Amino acid sequence: MDVNILLSLSVQLYAIMDPVAAIPQFMRVLEDVEEDDVRSVVNKTAIAIFSLLTIFTLFGNYILSLFGISISSLRVAGGVILMGVALDTLITGHKPSKVEVGEYIIVPLATPLIVGPGTMTLLIVSTGVYGVLTTLIAAYIAFVAVYITLLLSPIILRLTGPTFVNGLGRFMSLIIASFAVEMLVGGVRELLMIH
Repeated sequence: MDVNILLSLSVQLYAIMDPVAAIPQFMRVLEDVEEDDVRSVVNKTAIAIFSLLTIFTLFGNYILSLFGISISSLRVAGGVILMGVALDTLITGHKPSKVEVGEYIIVPLATPLIVGPGTMTLLIVSTGVYGVLTTLIAAYIAFVAVYITLLLSPIILRLTGPTFVNGLGRFMSLIIASFAVEMLVGGVRELLMIH
C-alpha cells in the first residue's frame, strides 16, 4: 500500500466532502437543537456519513457492473459532476444543497450535503484504480477529519466568522475543480485508448 496515494486520496475525499463549506448550513440546523443534544446530532450525522462511505467503497463497482458502466466513463461523468459542484461553490461561497431544519436533519446533512455525487463517484473510481482496501482506509481517514470539523463547527464559526468560512469554501472549490479536471482528462484519455 502506497502511503503517498493513501494520503493524497484522503485529502481529495476531505476536499470533496468539504465539511468547512457545510458549516453555515450545519449551524442553522443546530440553532434549533438544545446544547446538550449537539453532540448527539453530530454523532448521528457521522454514523450516516461513515455508512455511506463504506457502502459506496465496498459495493460501488458492483453497481457499475450491474448497469454496464466502465470506470473510464464514470471518471468522465464524475469529472463533470465535480466541476459543477466546484463552480457552484465558487460562485455562491457555500455548498449547493439546502438543509431543512426539522426531523429530517440527518439525511440532508449526511447526504447530499457532505457525501454527495462527487464523493460517491470518487470512491467508486478509486476502488477501480487503487483497490478497495486503500480506498476504504483513505475514506476512513477523511471521515475522522470530517467528524472533527463538524464537532468543532460552532467554535470554528465563532472564531473565524461566516466570511472566512465562505472564503475557505471557495478556496476548497478550486481544489475540487483541479481534481475534476484530472478525473475528466484521465477518463477521456482511457476512453480514447480503448477505442
